Amino acid sequence: DQKNLTTLHTTSIIPVDLNTYLLQMELNIAFFAKNLGENSIAKTFTQASTARHLAIDAILWNNDMGQWLDYWLDQYKCESIQINHQLSEDVYFWDATNQNKNIFASNFFPLWIEAFHSDAGRVEKVIQKFQTSGLLRAAGISTSLLNTGEQWDFPNGWAPAQHIIIEGIVKHSSKEGKSLAVDIARRWIRTNYAAYKSTGQMHEKYDIEACGKIGNGGEYTPQTGFGWSNGVVLALLEKFGWPTKLPIDCR
Repeated sequence: DQKNLTTLHTTSIIPVDLNTYLLQMELNIAFFAKNLGENSIAKTFTQASTARHLAIDAILWNNDMGQWLDYWLDQYKCESIQINHQLSEDVYFWDATNQNKNIFASNFFPLWIEAFHSDAGRVEKVIQKFQTSGLLRAAGISTSLLNTGEQWDFPNGWAPAQHIIIEGIVKHSSKEGKSLAVDIARRWIRTNYAAYKSTGQMHEKYDIEACGKIGNGGEYTPQTGFGWSNGVVLALLEKFGWPTKLPIDCR
């Protein structure tokens, strides 16, 4: 029930975003371990990252929608099977109908991982689906298309989601991809700048329907200051800069 937080079933969901973060963590640990000569640790996390990469595509990818989808675990699709006459662990049977077909910004987070760019055709398809998803608005990317009044839904946009999707799109070598990434970055920088000019503060989230509008909703008073809002703006300015003759105020 979108209006009742007590109906949450977070432990029954395999989420795209969390698995994307864990995959990048595993890749990072393997990379650092290898460079430090910790070969056993590097091997363990390389194997873990390979398994997770395959699982993300096997369980979460939806080819028709051209994006990765959260998956609902259903206890009735779990069965025990026997191997060599011994009872094994329960085996879960995947069902496409258990994928959550709602559109979330997190559906596009795997683009952030370099390994998912090996299939250029699929990457182009994902980017096209993002462009027609309805998530990109005047001031950035909405967390979802569901207007529930909760803070991680429409019309709120959060800095990490902007950064991850921008970083993912810019990895694609096409001029169109880079142009789209720059466009999203400029929308987000503008709204942060405008809100800062009007309030004197950076904010945890922004309303992506209008430039300079502060986000709202959720179970607590929206916070100011906020490290990731500052950090993402700085990262985007460092990566893309800002043209001297381009106005930064809302247009």
